[in-house]
Amino acid sequence: MTRNILFCRTRVLFLFYLGLFCASFFAFAQKASPIANLPSVEPLFIYDDGGSFDDEDIIKAALEFCECPLSSAEGQAVFLRYSNLKKSLVTPSFLALSQRERAEKILSTMYEKVLVAYKDGQTRINVTFADGSYNCVSSSVLYLALAKASALDVRGQVTPNHAFCTLYVTDGSAGAKTKVDVETTNPYGFDPGSKRNVQENSNGGQRYTIVPKRNYIGRYEVEDKIFVSLIGNNVAADYDKAGNWYKSVPMAGACVAFTQGCKDSSNRNREGFETACTNFVVSLQREKQFGRIVEWLDLVLARWGAEKKLKNTYENSVANYVVVLCKTGSFTAARECLDQRREKIDAQMQARIEQQIFESEVQWHLDASRNDDEAIAYLQSIRSSEMAQSSRNASKIKQRLEYYWVKKINAAQAEGDFLYAASIADEGLACVPGSGLILGAKKNCLRNYDSVFHNKFADLANKKRYEEALDVLNEGLRGNPESQTLKSDLKRLQKMMGRE
Repeated sequence: MTRNILFCRTRVLFLFYLGLFCASFFAFAQKASPIANLPSVEPLFIYDDGGSFDDEDIIKAALEFCECPLSSAEGQAVFLRYSNLKKSLVTPSFLALSQRERAEKILSTMYEKVLVAYKDGQTRINVTFADGSYNCVSSSVLYLALAKASALDVRGQVTPNHAFCTLYVTDGSAGAKTKVDVETTNPYGFDPGSKRNVQENSNGGQRYTIVPKRNYIGRYEVEDKIFVSLIGNNVAADYDKAGNWYKSVPMAGACVAFTQGCKDSSNRNREGFETACTNFVVSLQREKQFGRIVEWLDLVLARWGAEKKLKNTYENSVANYVVVLCKTGSFTAARECLDQRREKIDAQMQARIEQQIFESEVQWHLDASRNDDEAIAYLQSIRSSEMAQSSRNASKIKQRLEYYWVKKINAAQAEGDFLYAASIADEGLACVPGSGLILGAKKNCLRNYDSVFHNKFADLANKKRYEEALDVLNEGLRGNPESQTLKSDLKRLQKMMGRE
């Protein structure tokens, strides 16, 4: 029976967006602690190809990505099996075959001697040699190595969810080349885009295999090293999905280091590495390990530098840690945290963090104030600071001062001492000149003051106790000489008394 052509993933990225956490979200703050039991920021291995990268290098590097290095007993056994498999494909008689014949024979040989069963996610080439299981990556990497050993021009191809090979066949003396795809997940996968007879059925009919072109949508060609690193990408993705960042981060780092010199714009290993780092950071955030996050990311950036995603993760992590420090009143530590990392943080983010520290410290002191006078004195003391000079902060300080002055005024009014409350308003206006809120509060105090004396006057006047009513109005006007209400009452009383 013909195998169905199956597809496997090459790398699944688990992307997490990191935004600033609101200070109220955190129940407590954790101070930075020494780095311990955290993923290594060094790559799992550094591969030295000696200046060339041949078929044996493909297998050796693949074994490194499979965590089965050549130095191990298993690695030696796998390499020996590969070498024996290769022997029949590099003989003079085999090399005398046409390029297409060699390429097709390599695929059939792989299925005769190694490949047994497709298994999604089985990307490790050492396992392929051990039990015959494979996926598109492990089988394609093996084909790439054997085809290169057989002097064929073969190159790796990648789609968002698949990997396969393409043979470049030289046609005629002019040297023109024709591309032929090789689908390694199928024993009949040579030139899969064409309809091909593979066997007769029991009724004497013909059976064919063909791979629809849509299966290769989004394909792009990659350099050999990038193609081999797909194994590492898959292994790192498996560890990442399992939450084992102690292995995913070094493995992803190995992919970056291995393809460092590649010029292919489709090299996405850096993105995979930064994603692994980001996912680990998210896991520490869930555990509220904010200090450890920043210290670890310091090491990551020192080793790998910062590109867009990792830089964003770093900046947000610093901001999150500052929020935590501010939550416990550790404002000096928060400023030190920022100052030590300014060179690695954009100016805009620096300003956001500085604003966070400033606002948090202001609120901390206001919450700790024992009374309104203490809060006002603190706000007055910071008005000349550099941070307070921005229009935003100056406006907020003014609003807070107005709040505490109005609060004092209302407290005095609650005691019924409206003139004293008005005098407090005058102090407030000296502190916050032109404040409409405080001025309005003062006017309200005087209106309440006038109402008290007006009501007394009205009661006495209605009882025709004019002299007592006059004393009340005079007393009121002494307290508020500009009162239009009491002046009007006085004119009315004079008419009543016939003294107009």
